[in-house]
Amino acid sequence: MSTARAKYTFVVLIDDHTDADALSRRMNNRQAHLAEATRRRQAGIMVSGGAILDSHEQRKMVGSSLIIRAESEQQVLELLRTDPYTVGGAWNLDTVRIYPYVEAEF
Repeated sequence: MSTARAKYTFVVLIDDHTDADALSRRMNNRQAHLAEATRRRQAGIMVSGGAILDSHEQRKMVGSSLIIRAESEQQVLELLRTDPYTVGGAWNLDTVRIYPYVEAEF
């Protein structure tokens, strides 16, 4: 997907699985996820992303927030399905929330 064709921007919120091994799976797949996120950012697909924490004190990663440019919500879902966090069992796709997004100009 090229950035010239991407018509829409989406905010994505996705939780990690909540079982006892979920954080380990996330950490085991982190480098592959970051490499893929970097590739997608360079391609103009990933605008930004980061971990959602359980609190500022505990700082346990429990999910992710992303801003993605894509042609459709379906295309966003395909990107999520192929991400190392999903493939590696960290992200719980059953919890994904995808919202159309327009950045404010100020």
